[in-house]
Amino acid sequence: MKLIYNYKPDQKDQQYLDDKLMGFNGNRIKGYVFKNFLYKMTDDSDLMIAGIDCIVGGGGWLEIISLWVSEHNRKKKIGESLLFEAERTAKEKGCHSSYLYSYSFQAPAFYEKKGYKIFGILENYYQNHSKLYMKKRLF
Repeated sequence: MKLIYNYKPDQKDQQYLDDKLMGFNGNRIKGYVFKNFLYKMTDDSDLMIAGIDCIVGGGGWLEIISLWVSEHNRKKKIGESLLFEAERTAKEKGCHSSYLYSYSFQAPAFYEKKGYKIFGILENYYQNHSKLYMKKRLF
């Protein structure tokens, strides 16, 4: 046996670990399946100006991995539109709730205005910034 450290992990190794864990969990939880989806907004030259990357799972949760809007396009309700579409899609797929994390310097107020509540905080996660875990009931 030997221990190997990779500072740039191989995607095949990461996928192997994910597959093994998903298989283990799937043997114990009926319907343990996760599906990714993504919405993006592009400009006239097909350059992405905003996007939301999500996962829906058999447990009825939407996980928002990332929501980004280019600086030039902020304050135009693009983020709100992307979040709305992701939540709509999640409801169509049977999700009852949504969760995400946001750093204290990012957009927690944006999510709170959209009905998300903080349920956990990792204080001083990085320097003086906190990592805020938020959730919302979709219906």
